[in-house]
Amino acid sequence: MAKIKAVTVHGGHNPQGKIACGASDYIDESREDRIITKKVIRLLKKNRIKAYNCTVNNGTSQTDVLRKICAKCNSKTRDIDISIHFNSAAHQKVQDGKTTGTEVWVKDTSGIKGDLSKRICNQLSKVGFKNRGVKTTSGLWVLNKTAKPALLIEVCFVSDPDDAKLYKKNRDAVAKAIVQAILNYNKVH
Repeated sequence: MAKIKAVTVHGGHNPQGKIACGASDYIDESREDRIITKKVIRLLKKNRIKAYNCTVNNGTSQTDVLRKICAKCNSKTRDIDISIHFNSAAHQKVQDGKTTGTEVWVKDTSGIKGDLSKRICNQLSKVGFKNRGVKTTSGLWVLNKTAKPALLIEVCFVSDPDDAKLYKKNRDAVAKAIVQAILNYNKVH
């Protein structure tokens, strides 16, 4: 496998308050996925990796947002597409000292997708999130409609106060963890 030289990164929803915006509880997904996207892109460029922001802010429906994201990604010369998300489950009312955690979704674990996804989970767990691991699915639009390998990072759970507290103190560390996983991948390929 070759080194990662170029990446697309995007926040995976419309902005807060618009149709098809992300989950919101202790964390607002649409706001935070854009923050992490910008931080990751800045760090990738600092490390001489081309990075393109393919976030969409004007989708007219969920399908339109997804189509526009994939079109932006597919218009770029890159090695991998990274979709930034925040997960959600039942609203947890109190902190219990445990995070619900981080996971990365891919269509399958072959090649760059599986290797990089595992590295991202491992790096995010060093920030303090429970490592929920790499998950596979054939049901996510971005994983199916991009021409290059794609992965969807669920940074943590918006519905868990422990996740939210850890995340809010560590936004920079979250972005650094994602970029470090890419740099570590490049060291061995």
